[in-house]
Amino acid sequence: MPNPQSCGRYNDLPASFPVAPLLRQDAGEEIELADGVAVAKYIPGVFLRRDPGGPAAPVVFDIPRSGGEYPRRFRSSAPFDAVQRSISMYLEELYADAPDAGATYLFALFPNAFVDANRHETDIDPAMIDGTWPGTLEPTIKSELGIGLIHSMCGIGDIPLQDGKLSVADVRDRIENYFLPYHDELAAQLEMHRQRSGVAFHVSCHSMASIGGKSTVDAGQPRSQFDIGDRHGTTCEPGFVAVVKETLENFGYEVTVNKHYAGAESIRRHARPEAGIHSLQIEMNRSLYMEEDEFLRGEAFDTVRGHLAALEKAICAYARDRTATGGKAPAEAGLS
Repeated sequence: MPNPQSCGRYNDLPASFPVAPLLRQDAGEEIELADGVAVAKYIPGVFLRRDPGGPAAPVVFDIPRSGGEYPRRFRSSAPFDAVQRSISMYLEELYADAPDAGATYLFALFPNAFVDANRHETDIDPAMIDGTWPGTLEPTIKSELGIGLIHSMCGIGDIPLQDGKLSVADVRDRIENYFLPYHDELAAQLEMHRQRSGVAFHVSCHSMASIGGKSTVDAGQPRSQFDIGDRHGTTCEPGFVAVVKETLENFGYEVTVNKHYAGAESIRRHARPEAGIHSLQIEMNRSLYMEEDEFLRGEAFDTVRGHLAALEKAICAYARDRTATGGKAPAEAGLS
């Protein structure tokens, strides 16, 4: 069983750094967070799942890159703030009302600096591994930039993350005991909803820096407030994108589609729109809700959370309408 405790280097967080509520007990069913929120399933250091608090909608909100439980063996000489910049901080709080709207909520507890749930498991730089990898590796441009499955660079792109090569056993453990259990749980929840309702809607929740980073195509450029990704129309039906875009725009936000991030492994892996599983990614500009340099919640944090709660309700309402048509789009069901 993975050990959820932080490694020595990251036990002593800066005094001003906010820490998420701790779980009250070990792995099990129907546990509670410190604030009394029920959790349906919990694997220490890997993920927690919350189920709908009322009538369920066939919707899953997945938060794959916001975890802060650094495993004890994690080592890096990089400054903590540099390591932390790659993490989509606070999204587990901002989307915490999803179960109240009727959605399933799945949160990866491990940081993407340890293993990145938004990458394919073969996207590994072989130069990082001490030994011979037993299978096939298919490193992409992400690995070349140091942000593949196992990051070699910090999120800001110019500070090394790893102090040396990683053993084959270490990398395999990160895949087999963290990465795969998370994705297996996400796949199981989506398939459960699809079988029950004929359709499932998957929202992968991310945040982005307000200014494009050194390794991005929009380096130095200001970003929109929200960017929706559907891998250029391949991972979900247009109506799903439309309800997200229109709801956010009604609050006055600038919303783009496939401009900064079109979506990576989290939606590529799980989307099967032809079979009724529709996935999209939402990237939220961090300047909306936090002080990026200090890692602190911003003044508008609660306002943004309220807007996202309304978005969650709109998505669940959309999904319920699609369930009422037998999983068919309105035009297919003769309702347009």
